[in-house]
Amino acid sequence: MTVKQFFKSNVFKCIAVLLCVLLISGVFLTVMSGLLEVTDEERFNRAINKIYGKPVKTEQLVAENYNSNAVIEAAYKVKDDGNYLIKSTGKGGFENGTVTCWVVVVVKGGKVAGVKNITIDSNKGQSYIGKISQSFLKSFETNPAEDFYFTTSDGYLTGGASMSSNAICNAVNGAVDYVNAKLGNASNDIYADFEYVKNIITKETSHVYNAETQEVIFHVVTNGYGNAAKFSIDVTVGEGGIIKAYVITVNGSTGGFEASMNKDILNGSLFVGKNIDGVEAILKGGADLGDYGSLDGSSLTSGATQSNFLCLNAAAFAAANYENIIALETQEGGDKE
Repeated sequence: MTVKQFFKSNVFKCIAVLLCVLLISGVFLTVMSGLLEVTDEERFNRAINKIYGKPVKTEQLVAENYNSNAVIEAAYKVKDDGNYLIKSTGKGGFENGTVTCWVVVVVKGGKVAGVKNITIDSNKGQSYIGKISQSFLKSFETNPAEDFYFTTSDGYLTGGASMSSNAICNAVNGAVDYVNAKLGNASNDIYADFEYVKNIITKETSHVYNAETQEVIFHVVTNGYGNAAKFSIDVTVGEGGIIKAYVITVNGSTGGFEASMNKDILNGSLFVGKNIDGVEAILKGGADLGDYGSLDGSSLTSGATQSNFLCLNAAAFAAANYENIIALETQEGGDKE
């Protein structure tokens, strides 16, 4: 076939038609991509309409973090009602994933008076997020926790998506803490900047210092995690940050799983005699004690791994912060609780 014959052939005609189709399609897709692109402003307006059901006037604020279990992505003062609209990402989801929520924090008389209109924006790694119901999100509004600090152990738990529920609680708590800070209602939480607080409810934790023996008894309260509710644990720490006694006073293991917990955790012997280095050494390779996934392959994986995990975090918190308490008490003087 000659060149002249090729250009007259059906094969060439087909190729020409395909090239034209591809060219036109490319131009069309480029034009449509520009027309259909969702800007940040439009995405925000859609979120507003979903939350309020109508446009509202807002003032954008600086996004700052006041809670180690949440990241404030965006913050706005709603001029229409004086409340705050917060986009908050809660940590502690399934496999250390996250859930990002929009939260309206209600303000009355210069104080946080509740939360409402909680909407899930996105998530990372939460395969069961579809199990989160509207009634669950509404429960934060209809059944507010004390001081608006929410944990799964207080009934904010969705069956089949317990870890996603935990992340949502953390997102809401992060939003509340942000607004409290902006209102000048700073938390009197003396442990907020301590070490290993990721899985500790510092607002419910306390301590007793004995100046004569130089011992500190930590009354540690952990978060709930997954199917495990929160634990209350008394940890006595002596000089050198060495744990001298470890007693579980409220066992958060649910559904009969207490029997599957590590026996040396139940009787406290796993932690007694160890300082923070010894507690860290329970997990090999410098694993993050606050990361649930760090337990994989360790002796703490059992039928009650989530409970073991919380107990490990309580021991780390107490051992690591002994010197912080000594410095605090020496500075302020006297026995404190």
